[in-house]
Amino acid sequence: MSYFVQLRTFVEVYRCLNISRAAKNLGLSQPAATAHIQTVESAVGKSLFTRRHRGVEPTNIAHELAAQLGSHFDAIEQKMASTRSRSTDVQGTITLAGPAEYISYVASAQLANLLQGGNVTVTILPGNREQIYSALDSGNADLAITASLPDSKVYDYQVLDSERLMLVAHRLLADALAQAPIDASVLNTLPVVSYDAQLPLIREYFDVIFKAHCRSPIVATCPDIRALAGIVRTGVGYSVLPDYLCHDDIRSGRLVQLGPEGPENNIYLAWRKGALAHPRVNYARDIMMAFSNINRYAFHRE
Repeated sequence: MSYFVQLRTFVEVYRCLNISRAAKNLGLSQPAATAHIQTVESAVGKSLFTRRHRGVEPTNIAHELAAQLGSHFDAIEQKMASTRSRSTDVQGTITLAGPAEYISYVASAQLANLLQGGNVTVTILPGNREQIYSALDSGNADLAITASLPDSKVYDYQVLDSERLMLVAHRLLADALAQAPIDASVLNTLPVVSYDAQLPLIREYFDVIFKAHCRSPIVATCPDIRALAGIVRTGVGYSVLPDYLCHDDIRSGRLVQLGPEGPENNIYLAWRKGALAHPRVNYARDIMMAFSNINRYAFHRE
């Protein structure tokens, strides 16, 4: 899930040292603001504030988190103010191509802020890498979210976010492996669930973490990473998933992280060269980028 709204509340409470005052500044009720803080505390696994008679006192983890987040929220507010000043001149439909899983779990917050301007509508084209770039090339998409580095000769782009790869399995399989160190030789004896036969994400994890090839028998493939998580949750095999897709499952115990965190991949917002000459595309790009790094900062990563 996206924690953008809750993290914004955290920054305001940190600066006000008072939940009631922060709630008023944000147009929230005090119970809603308190719930936001509790959600962030649950996500980071530590208390953020000590309650005092006349307010709150930040903990050390709150100081660290606020130092990471504060300037980003300030930049977002400034960008939004600039964008709102010219949003009345922008109308039309924005078509966005991208991976269904990132759009479902993370980009919904970015799109919500784009739609709140009230002047543009959004059409989403979910798809794989080939479908995403095909939509851009054909002009069927104005903007695209992609985890692959766009060709700078054809597209302009900016880094929108990042994802961390996680090696995961069902608890029963993890328990069976508890006595042995997790390495390529152990995993290659186990079934794997993959996006396709080329083992994307899995291959990358093995290359970076184990410096070895994945030789596991493929028991299921599906071109939707959300389905892979569902299959692994049933106890079948293991897989490598983006952090935003399995973070809640790991916290709840439905999945277990087997090895170390994998490589961190950039997620890009791309568009055809010259597309920003259209005011609505430029406007949409600005809004999307104003709410960049939602996933990267959701889990308090460096």
